Amino acid sequence: MAADVTMGGTGLIEGRLRASSVDRRAARATEPSMVCSAPSLDGIMQRYAAGEASAFGELYRTLAPRLHRFCLRLTRSRSDADDLFQDAFLRLHRARASYVPGGPALHWAFAIARSAHLDRARHRQRRREDLHGPDSGPTTLRSLPSRDGSPEDDACTRDMALVIDREIARMSEKTRSAYVILREEGLSVAEAASVLGTTCDVVKQRAHRAYEQIRAALRGAGWDEDTL
Repeated sequence: MAADVTMGGTGLIEGRLRASSVDRRAARATEPSMVCSAPSLDGIMQRYAAGEASAFGELYRTLAPRLHRFCLRLTRSRSDADDLFQDAFLRLHRARASYVPGGPALHWAFAIARSAHLDRARHRQRRREDLHGPDSGPTTLRSLPSRDGSPEDDACTRDMALVIDREIARMSEKTRSAYVILREEGLSVAEAASVLGTTCDVVKQRAHRAYEQIRAALRGAGWDEDTL
């Protein structure tokens, strides 16, 4: 019989997460194309949910890159993203028995992370903390395409990325989450609706609002319609 993964509460999981800071740094640099496929993740999560404690390491290595990047885009701060990432993984561990076999584990993990993010935001609001303090530096967007790879074109691409990144930071949490899940994580509208706990129509509205907000910011920064 597999060992009980709880082993004295969540201490084992907390210790493993603290010991994984190097993995989290690697996760920040990992592109989505380098991450294991969703079916593989679903199978690992199913084993872990069934009580196979040894599946934790495999689950972490497979899920951490995408989950940490999602936390980073939600929080806009690397230190906050690290804290949210650990909180989300602990919640995932505690709720593992509620995972439905065959369900999309990545979407389930995203929903847990967003719920943790909203709880943390509500706590900060109660303490009257500023939720939009100085950022620790621009986060990295998925690379924008470069037309010819010249230094001038690369500089233009970086400038556009900075404008987009700043505008995403100004969005409401709901609008930003819809944009990140659809545009950066590549989920479908139906999948995004499942993660966000809303309808497809609402997701489309939020995404449209995000796209229009970004287009307006780019026009204001001098980008012409042909570029957009």
